[in-house]
Amino acid sequence: MKNRFAQYHSPLEQSLKHSIAYLESLDDREVIKGATSQELRELIGGPLPLHSADPVQVIDDLVKNVDKGLLASGGPRFFGYAIGGSFPASLAADWMVSAWDQNVPYYVGSPAMSVVEETAAEWMVELLGLTKGSAVGFTSGAQEAIYTGLITARNTLLHRAGWDAARKGLYGAPRINVVASDEIHSTIKRALSMIGVGLEDVIKVPTDDNLRIIPEEVSKVVASCKGPTLICAQAGCIDSGAFDPFDELADIVEEHGNAWLHVDGAIGLWAAASDKQKHRLKGIERADSIDTDGHKWFNMPYDCGMIIVKDPATIISAMGGNNMGDYLNDAMAKPDRNAINFGIAASRRARGVPVYAAFKSLGKEGIVSHLDNSCDLAKRMADKLAEVDGITILNDVVSNRFSAQFGHGDQAYRDDLTERVVHRLQDEGYLYPSTSSYKGLKTMLFSVLNCHTDTNDIDLSAEKIINAYLTEVSRDK
Repeated sequence: MKNRFAQYHSPLEQSLKHSIAYLESLDDREVIKGATSQELRELIGGPLPLHSADPVQVIDDLVKNVDKGLLASGGPRFFGYAIGGSFPASLAADWMVSAWDQNVPYYVGSPAMSVVEETAAEWMVELLGLTKGSAVGFTSGAQEAIYTGLITARNTLLHRAGWDAARKGLYGAPRINVVASDEIHSTIKRALSMIGVGLEDVIKVPTDDNLRIIPEEVSKVVASCKGPTLICAQAGCIDSGAFDPFDELADIVEEHGNAWLHVDGAIGLWAAASDKQKHRLKGIERADSIDTDGHKWFNMPYDCGMIIVKDPATIISAMGGNNMGDYLNDAMAKPDRNAINFGIAASRRARGVPVYAAFKSLGKEGIVSHLDNSCDLAKRMADKLAEVDGITILNDVVSNRFSAQFGHGDQAYRDDLTERVVHRLQDEGYLYPSTSSYKGLKTMLFSVLNCHTDTNDIDLSAEKIINAYLTEVSRDK
């Protein structure tokens, strides 16, 4: 009898061939090729197909037509935003996730994937030195993880205040105070707006010169907060890599009586694995909830985020896993891990599998080596740039990222020059930093996250950055 699944053989083989060719091109490929959106529409779009086509030809055409619009963000000289590459075993495991095509929120949907994710979660908690038994949910990214964590915080804080948000909703509920730094990330604000906590009521606390929240200011604010209070902190500020003082913040939470500490660790949480770096995260295990991304510093394929909650009962209650249809009663009654208890998705791929593969292939030693190397390379770049008159590194380089500004003169000129330098570098295509801001200044954000970046990439990129700066300055004379 003919195997009906043999039809997958040729398109998958072709996909493998193209994938390897693309990955091997990343060393020399321009980071961005600059195709316009209209050019891409002409290549990719067109009328709705009415007839079937050979899958191999579909793959060939797809690869050819998207090429000019791909950003080589998986390459060793992509330093913008907060985008990492992929560990080889994790990418390969992710391909298997697609082939297996399992739905993992319920143990009965895939016993094997459930145990893989359970194991990856336990290893992650151990690697980061967090509270044993903490709940871990695998999400699409830090945004979903934050959303999940803040729903858990909201419901728990209201429950302590005598209000059942799941049953009564939010009309008439006690107001939740929110305290965050003036460097609060947009993902926190988006999540707050989605869970019914008004952004106008967020109390912003000042940060120091390295964008680290000032605990004495938090203490003053929280002392005046009556009722449920949510404190948001950061492990790895987007623009400076700085870590907030978690021990001091946890003390403030404990003194309040009904407060919750959420830490946005989208980028920097992984530093807790390193003996060289973990002192900067002292007290992180005391946080009530923490979000992080795998597809940033941990080099997972997109998409992969995690929410970690110290008390599993709180997230299980908030996610409403018991409010399932009758057809799922048997599934929920199983004693094994049902991932729907740790996230909002009722259907999703097994995002924990690439994480498991990274732990197995690298071990703690390999993971820590990658983390420490990223920090060393960021410091190397910052030191090289700081030697040049007119290039200012704005923060202490304590992690894998820093912000820089170019030029002398008034702020308006420096802001404009910095933007021009970054755009020149992006257009040249050898490396890709991005723009951001630092206490109101326009900056170049430089982030080292990719496991393939080495000293040669840093040194050649430093030359390109310095040359771009000098070229732009010479135009202004």
